[in-house]
Amino acid sequence: MKRFKITALAALAVFAAFAAMAGSASAATIIKLVDPLGQVANGTTITASSTNLKTKTSAGTLECKNNILPTVLQKNGTAAPAGSGTEEKSFGEAVGVEGPCTTTIGPAVITTGNFPWTVSFKESKLAGHTGQGEVLVKATGGTKKVKFTSVFPALGGLTCVFEASKIQSFITLGKPGSPVPVVFNTEKNTTNVFKGAKTNNAACPKTGEIYGEWNLTDANGIVSEE
Repeated sequence: MKRFKITALAALAVFAAFAAMAGSASAATIIKLVDPLGQVANGTTITASSTNLKTKTSAGTLECKNNILPTVLQKNGTAAPAGSGTEEKSFGEAVGVEGPCTTTIGPAVITTGNFPWTVSFKESKLAGHTGQGEVLVKATGGTKKVKFTSVFPALGGLTCVFEASKIQSFITLGKPGSPVPVVFNTEKNTTNVFKGAKTNNAACPKTGEIYGEWNLTDANGIVSEE
């Protein structure tokens, strides 16, 4: 009987050890966005902005000096923080004011659609991105696709519409007490290829590949992750 008890206890100990290991391995990484005053509260507007976002097409590269994506944070300090926004601005700059973006075929006025857009964060499980966070921008209105419309005034108002199921970016994750500024790295990859609408003029490129970086801020300053 004594031997049975010892064997049973040993088995329980082994089972507990494996359970602890499994629990540790499956524990989700908590992503907490912070600013200079502490954890960013739900309801706060966080703004992703870029000065080097480009879209590569067969007709050349479209570049907007400014891209601004404000999002109202809805949950933070979880495995999947997220927010929602109702606008995105893509524009160049002419004497300090908003103006058209630039392309190799002339200036382009960019508008966006299918709002609201959601911005969500999670730990990346993708090859080549171990230890990073993944940021996804998706549309929940209209066709449920992130939509950009380019109008070329110099080409008689030629209009080209592009859509994608999502924009995928990656961020560096910090650690508790050691926050890292949030910078979205939008890579050149098949996920970030926008497809031209079937109704587009034949002069419009068939696809556009978006890439660049976004910095994240709120009213208190730089937003970081820890």
